This record gives sequence, structure tokens and C-alpha cells, in this order.
Amino acid sequence: MLPDFEDNVYTSQYCEENIYLLARRMLTAQPNIGEEWDINIIFVSNPSRTVPYSSPSEDSLWQLNLTRRVALWNQRASSSISSAVIWDYHVILALRGAFAADRDDKRGTWIYDLDTRLPVPSHWEEYLGQTFPDHSNLPVRFQSFFRVVPCKVYLDNFASDRSHMVIVDPSHGPRYLAEPPPYPCICGSLAAAQGVSHNLMSDFVHMGGGVSGLGTVLGFASFKAWCAVSKPGISRGV
Repeated sequence: MLPDFEDNVYTSQYCEENIYLLARRMLTAQPNIGEEWDINIIFVSNPSRTVPYSSPSEDSLWQLNLTRRVALWNQRASSSISSAVIWDYHVILALRGAFAADRDDKRGTWIYDLDTRLPVPSHWEEYLGQTFPDHSNLPVRFQSFFRVVPCKVYLDNFASDRSHMVIVDPSHGPRYLAEPPPYPCICGSLAAAQGVSHNLMSDFVHMGGGVSGLGTVLGFASFKAWCAVSKPGISRGV
């Protein structure tokens, strides 16, 4: 069976932490999950410089989000099914399974997006088709790139002090754009050992300016091809 997500901790507008906790829970609940599934964390963004995400309900703050913008459909934050949400970045989890003739859930890649209106998980073809419809005809500034990060690399190296969600309000001083999670800030073991407290933007979200970051950055067509390939090293059989 595909791993579930029903009891996962969720905080609106902190997708990178929601997915971190989901990935960690998958590994804890099923220590041998790597024998059946190739787990990867996917950052959706594009090659523009980092700017804060702002809520469209806060008009003055919305003006901050001028460079990196990716359009996703069927997000629960959208006003309607036919409307896109423009995120600064988004984070999802992908499972690539081995082929098995008697197990439909082992065919291809499954996407966990905790902010989608679609079923969770969704098969990659449904997810990409419904989330990025007519992608190639979007203005370039709204087209998505995908940073594919192996699960263990993400869990060990990710660190966020949530400073990217803080703005300075001239009237009230520093404040969060969205209420932060109730648990302590996340810092992976390798990040902590290196004294890193925040690398969300530099190592994961940022996809331009000569910064390599962690994982591999793919364009839309290349990401589709990646999703279509079963977990490496496992034969398909007959």
C-alpha cells in the first residue's frame, strides 16, 4: 500500500516543513521503505532571485513578490478550481516505485502535495496534468522548475529558522507573514553539525545565479521524464 498522510502535522504556508515531517514519518513508520520506494523531495520554483512570499489578502505585502512566481492549479488556497495560485515556491514529495504486475500502486511515481485539491497521493500524470495545465504556454516568469532532492539528503541537510517568513512592519515591528508551527525550528543533523541554521533559500529554493544547491534542478519536460522512470536498479519483469 502507498504510505498515508492523514495524521501528518500541517501548518499553512510552511510546505517545506510539512513535507519534511511527512518524509521523516514515512521513514520512521516503515524503516525498509527504501526497498520499495525511491523517496524524493521536490522544490517547485524558477531561476529568479529569492523574495518573500506574501499573501494576496495583504495588498501592500503582495507587492513584494515580484520576481520568482510559479503558477499552480488545483491548490486549496485558490479561490476556485479554475484559478491558479501564484507561489514564490512550493514543496511536494514524490515516491517512485518498482514495477509489480499485481500491485497498481507500484507503477510509476506518486505525488504527495498537502496543499492540493487533488487526491493525496496522486499519480504523477494526473498531478502534473491538473496542477500545471498547458505549462509550456505560460509566460516564462510563471513556468516551473523542479529541484529533486533525495529524502535522506533533505532530512540531514535542511535547516530553517523561519526568518524568510518575517517582515518588518513599520507600525508594529517584526512579524510573521503566517503563524509559524508550534514546534521548534527544524535543523537536520548535518546542518546542525556545520552550524547552519537557515539554508532553505540558498540550498533548495534558489535555482539561478550560479548557486548549485542540493539535488538536481530539472525543467518541466525533464521532470515529467524523471517521473515516468521507475526506481533505479529494479527490473520490471515480464
